[in-house]
Amino acid sequence: MVKPMNIALGALVVLGIFYMISQRSQKSHSIVGNAIYSGDSDSVFRVVLTEGEKEIELIRSDSTWKISTADTLIIKDKQIDKLFNKILTVEQEMLISSKSEKWEKFGVDDSLGRHIQVFNEENQELLHYIFGNSGSDFQHNYVREVNSSDIYRTNNNIFFLLNTDATYWGKIPPKPTIESTEN
Repeated sequence: MVKPMNIALGALVVLGIFYMISQRSQKSHSIVGNAIYSGDSDSVFRVVLTEGEKEIELIRSDSTWKISTADTLIIKDKQIDKLFNKILTVEQEMLISSKSEKWEKFGVDDSLGRHIQVFNEENQELLHYIFGNSGSDFQHNYVREVNSSDIYRTNNNIFFLLNTDATYWGKIPPKPTIESTEN
């Protein structure tokens, strides 16, 4: 009875060693990314999104956001939340290439990609990235900083959030209700 117990204990020790080796190996393969914007959201006063000839400009005045070309639309708070919680926090996960001749393949050249520019209160550019959505990987995008040739894969797909349509960011205000006055 001691011999089967020793065999079982030995097998358990071997499995434990394999488990620890596996865990250590998996940690070495984890990807650490850097968010495209690490600044304070209160520093952002203007955001410009561009895709080809289409452009939209979002401007903050105090705590209120507006679309510069659509005065009649009310900004959707949910979309502004997505701007700060998804778009500006997306991470550059993995370097794909440092060759500028690969820009078109990954959709991050000036004409194919979607641009995002963020400015502070003094109208100084805080960031300018180009996002591409090329290929069959629908969980990730490719991104390149404008003054860099490095192409990175992102940790999330945010390409669809970089929308240049005014109705994506704003909505028509509700019509005021007319209250009848009875005497």
